[in-house]
Amino acid sequence: MLNELVVEELGVIKRAELILDRGCSALTGETGAGKTLVVAALSLLLGARGDRSLVRTGAPEARVEGHFSIPANHPAADLLVAHGILDKIAGDNAVELVISRTIPADSRAGKARINGRLATVTLLADVGVTLVEIAGQHEHQRLGSSSHQRSLLDQFAGADSVALAERVADAVAQAAAAAARAADLRASERERSRELDVLRYEINEIESAAIRPGETAELSAEAARLEHAETIAASLHSAAEALRGEGGAEELVAGAAASLRTAEALDPELTALADRLIATGYELADISDDLIRRSAPPDPDALEEVRTRLAVLARLGRKYGDDEAEVLAYLDRVRRRADELAGLETDLEQTEGTAQELMRVAEDLAERLSAERRSAAPRLARAVEELLGDLALGGATFEVAVEDRPLYEGGREAVEFRVATSDGEALRPVAKVASGGELSRIALALHLLTASESAHTTVFDEVDAGVGGRAAQSVGRALADLARGTGGQVLVVTHLPQVAAFADRHFRVNKLDDGGRSTASVEEVFGDERVAELSRMLAGLPKSERAREHAQELLELARAGAA
Repeated sequence: MLNELVVEELGVIKRAELILDRGCSALTGETGAGKTLVVAALSLLLGARGDRSLVRTGAPEARVEGHFSIPANHPAADLLVAHGILDKIAGDNAVELVISRTIPADSRAGKARINGRLATVTLLADVGVTLVEIAGQHEHQRLGSSSHQRSLLDQFAGADSVALAERVADAVAQAAAAAARAADLRASERERSRELDVLRYEINEIESAAIRPGETAELSAEAARLEHAETIAASLHSAAEALRGEGGAEELVAGAAASLRTAEALDPELTALADRLIATGYELADISDDLIRRSAPPDPDALEEVRTRLAVLARLGRKYGDDEAEVLAYLDRVRRRADELAGLETDLEQTEGTAQELMRVAEDLAERLSAERRSAAPRLARAVEELLGDLALGGATFEVAVEDRPLYEGGREAVEFRVATSDGEALRPVAKVASGGELSRIALALHLLTASESAHTTVFDEVDAGVGGRAAQSVGRALADLARGTGGQVLVVTHLPQVAAFADRHFRVNKLDDGGRSTASVEEVFGDERVAELSRMLAGLPKSERAREHAQELLELARAGAA
């Protein structure tokens, strides 16, 4: 419930404060006094777009603040706990919410707060839809929308039907998305097959080559050795001769060692040098053997084999990378891509199966929803007719037509409201009803029958447009009964004294001239002041005795009707 609303620097309103309670409250005032600005202020708290043009001229910013009380199990409480705005709620104590919002006059961003904590406008909207329901002055214009009529039928059928309609819309959307994905996969299947063939060829070409990093460098060195095998062999032979031939290094070292052996008896320290010379001789012999083993004649076949392998590596390098490491990295990439494309074939089958399964689910849900809608449709029609009788349209006939259509996000049927406002008239779509007053009463009846249970505060912004006389009294009585019957809170912005007279509380918007500028204020009127305001609304003559008598009579009729 909305306990208090404070508005500052908004349009012609310098500052206005409304202290509200349960029951029905009326907000009245002369045309242009600023009645609708109060609704605009409340809309800002509920996440409406903050237009800088709303800021009062010369003010740095407009500010709106609302104080709400909600039960601990209210949807808004759960939402705010989930967003960390409220701590976890213990017990059944009422939760107090203070929602504020500022709209700067310049390019600065406005700020929104809930209980002092910054909040996004999106969160305001999510919370606001559970706190307050606003039926605007153009409410009847929405009745021409088939989707709105369908939604109203679901709301009348109950919370289960509303939830089922949401599930149908979600299931159909998911099925459509899966079907679209499957269609995309089928459309690209030929291109995918061509790409997969190319990738498999490349994978086979690289894998069959069995390359390894550094192989090109090794083979290049081997090719150089094979190409100069004759020169290398001659050099090795010459070196071996220098070591092992007659008068070669081996023979000279052996002679030096023998000479030291003859002298070591005279100088024992020469033994170590003789041993070193002998070891050197063995090393020279090993070197000589290695030179002879490495000395090989030219091998044209081996050279051709190496050159062929180098050509294979060069071809792969030109196509896939500058060296073996890059080629192998490319191989990893194309393997992954090939696996991905091969997986898409399976994905196509799975996606088609998923789309079919989702569509079966959607059809089952839609069938259940259809049964509930077809059951609720005649009940809604009867309830509207009864309520229209209370709203001075006793001769009206109302029909809720439910016609089959292919499955879509709204279900398996189209819903259309049709009405005949007097006996003998043919039923026509409500959007084609000529009288604005009749439309307003039909819209009001539907709203009263489908009002959200979670929103304890309902605002009617001149939905009584085009209504007058006895019908206006019926509208006022219906709004007051709504507040009393539900124990909720109804705020009515009206220009009709017949409607205002039925309200439990009456607020008047005053427009004053403040130094050449218009300034609006809001005050609650009681007793004689309320009679004067109703007199002004009746005849524009708040001091007219006859108008005051008529106003007093309206109040007495309203009290008698509420008794």
